[in-house]
Amino acid sequence: MKKIIVIAIMLMIFQQFVICETLTVSYLERPPYYETINGKPAGFLIELTDNIFKNAKIRVNFKDMPPKRIMMEIKRDRSLHCSVGWFKNKERAKFAKFSLPIYQNKRIVILTTIKKSHSFSGLYTLRQVFQDKSLTVVTMSAFSYGKYIDQLIKETSPNLYKISSEQNTLPKLIMKNRASYMLIAPEEINRLIESAGFKRELFTSKNLTDIPAGNKRYLIFNKYVSDKMIKKINISIKKLVHIK
Repeated sequence: MKKIIVIAIMLMIFQQFVICETLTVSYLERPPYYETINGKPAGFLIELTDNIFKNAKIRVNFKDMPPKRIMMEIKRDRSLHCSVGWFKNKERAKFAKFSLPIYQNKRIVILTTIKKSHSFSGLYTLRQVFQDKSLTVVTMSAFSYGKYIDQLIKETSPNLYKISSEQNTLPKLIMKNRASYMLIAPEEINRLIESAGFKRELFTSKNLTDIPAGNKRYLIFNKYVSDKMIKKINISIKKLVHIK
């Protein structure tokens, strides 16, 4: 009987420790959503996420990490880990948990240089662009572009140039003729080109008729994070976020 009481007390202490433990919230460098300025986390989705956690009264520690490292941490379940602004898909749902959406992107466009824009004349859909084997799209290896585009990549097998470095490398590769274009949400374009060290007038974007409405972004958690904590976070999201 004493052993049972001791075990029960230990379990209560452990549960309290988990509840009080700081949640690590990782983010990658992707202005204007998330970035590091003067050594501190910044960006409009970082600010929103910070407000969500403050409203839920959850203690957090923001950490800048490369995307592959973030996914490694999400797949592990040794400590409380969350990351900001990821897309939700079936593959990630196998090893992770998600909050309610915290933001919805504008419709994705293709970004290329003015000098390369003639290569896209007569192409009105992303399917047509992917099927043109004279064009190469540069992407981040750990990124998802959402259900439609991810599936279209599988169906059409476009020429892909995948990298695992920072996102501002992508326009540099386009300028160096290593790639023809990239996929991007319009709200990211100006800051990305600026961070790559180029002038905005060197680049142009193009809308494509088959690209659906922008993807929703979520907080993604490893499975060590309890459903109870995520429920508290979702209540906070409902108060602060309004997505149709």
